[in-house]
Amino acid sequence: MTEKLFRCAIYIRVSTFEQSVNGKSLQAQKEYLEHYASEHGMVVVNVYADEGKTARKELKKRKAIHALINDVKQDKIDVILFWRLDRWFRNLSDFYKVQDILDEHGVYWISASEPGINMETRDGRLQLNVVLSIGQNEVDTTSERIKFVNEASIRQGKLIFGESNMPLGYKSGVVDGKKCMIKDSDTESMVNDFFRYFKQHQSKQGTVRYMQNTYGINFSYGMLRTMLTSEFYKGTYRGFPYCPAYLSESEWNEIQAISTRNVKRTPSGRIYLFSGLIRCSVCGQKLAGTGCSSIINRKTKEKRTYCYYRCNRALKDNLCTNRHRVSQNLIEKYLLKNLSEEYEKYQIRSAKINEKEKKKRTSKKPKQIQNELERLNLLFQKGRISFEYYDEEYKRLEKELVEVNTQPIQLDRDFSYLEKLLQTNFQEMYNSLSLENRRTFWRSTIREIYLNDDYSVKGVDFL
Repeated sequence: MTEKLFRCAIYIRVSTFEQSVNGKSLQAQKEYLEHYASEHGMVVVNVYADEGKTARKELKKRKAIHALINDVKQDKIDVILFWRLDRWFRNLSDFYKVQDILDEHGVYWISASEPGINMETRDGRLQLNVVLSIGQNEVDTTSERIKFVNEASIRQGKLIFGESNMPLGYKSGVVDGKKCMIKDSDTESMVNDFFRYFKQHQSKQGTVRYMQNTYGINFSYGMLRTMLTSEFYKGTYRGFPYCPAYLSESEWNEIQAISTRNVKRTPSGRIYLFSGLIRCSVCGQKLAGTGCSSIINRKTKEKRTYCYYRCNRALKDNLCTNRHRVSQNLIEKYLLKNLSEEYEKYQIRSAKINEKEKKKRTSKKPKQIQNELERLNLLFQKGRISFEYYDEEYKRLEKELVEVNTQPIQLDRDFSYLEKLLQTNFQEMYNSLSLENRRTFWRSTIREIYLNDDYSVKGVDFL
């Protein structure tokens, strides 16, 4: 897609001393930044230059800065581009005075030679404050060198931290004469078992208990959270290949999907088999689990648990009229009896939707919209249209292109496992499962359950 062009202000500065000693001329900065702007989809609207000024100079004495700020206030600029942060400011107080104005008008800045320094990330802000506080060229240069070396080391798979900072399943080692991160043979099987168990049971608390009971270690919820989120386990660090992987990319994505589904046992101890899967027939909200227990034997105190699903938008928020409670037992019995039939209906319904989406896509011509965007960019670059017109038209064409390029529902997924299951006496298998494993079965098979107005099952979408 053709990238939207941004109105760019170039700010350049050089002190008299720097120019005489180091040859850091304004012209060199200007040429470098103009090339950068051209390569990154920016249109230079003005160049602001402070010659013979230092970044420590009082803000009021830097005339180019004031001219730039005035144009920001008049909404003439989208982004400010400078060579290095020390060309912009070295004084924290002045920096944040100006930054407040930029934030108010939605203007951001780019340090072209320092991509890691920014206001968008915690690490970027930290580095920014350090550089501004130190304010010495030599220290700035050293910081850049360290950053470069670390990034180069990561790209090469070299070890950049100590043994104590490594996650479970890894240790330091030497491969081909290079110190790097390798799998720890003492804990490798433990890590593999962890991911196997979590994938199979889809329970965080259950996995923590399993690791504690099986391996006799002080396995905490924090350790579980680290193992489920650390990209080391798919063999990367900061997006670069870095260490041996325990999971493939597809396995990693599957673990992330399971981890975010929030499958857990309720405080009451009741297990809701279809929590998060049933849609309200009135408002479309997902129904929440509720239940009660009653004593069926006063002598033994034996209890029977009843589980239902209700719309909290109706019962708590009064935003829905559906106050009916749907029985879990009825839903379960229906699915066990009619799962094959529901799967056949889903296949037919999906095929129709897929065909409709294909026809919709073929009726559009994304290339035509792309050409319009390119012509629009060219007209703006040549100054033949105003920014207001450019911005409005770009948004319109961008929205149209997104709609055209929206992928149709992917219905060619692999259902071989489900089809094979339906050919067997799966009900016998199901009856042997614990309640937690029954819940896992449904959540790994069904995406959503839709109800009719009489609260019977209308249809089922499968995973």
